[in-house]
Amino acid sequence: MKTLTKIEIVVSTILTVMVVGTVSYHYLEGWSYTDSFYFTGITMTTIGYGDLYPTSPMSKIFTVFFAFAGVGVSLFALSVFSTIYFEKREEVMGNRIRKGLLKTMNTYSRTHKKLRKALNLHKKRK
Repeated sequence: MKTLTKIEIVVSTILTVMVVGTVSYHYLEGWSYTDSFYFTGITMTTIGYGDLYPTSPMSKIFTVFFAFAGVGVSLFALSVFSTIYFEKREEVMGNRIRKGLLKTMNTYSRTHKKLRKALNLHKKRK
């Protein structure tokens, strides 16, 4: 899968979860969209400052499941970004190794040609 596609999936998943959380807390708790968005972000990242908290039984139950979903989405995003990073790093290291090998082969080839030429000259003199 292409890197851009992976990033698009991660971003759309995070946005979807944020929108679902924001709208849900707005209706369950009666909070403003700003407070609901704030609480959604704080809950997803498990920071939990404690300045806002669910008060109704339904919103408490929703928060338990939402926290698990938020952690799952956060870990998913972390795994995708770390995979992209390490794949790119491996590609860069592979290119460096390839360049080094080509340089070594080129040096060997030039040295080999010089040796052959010197040996051929030596044979011709005899």
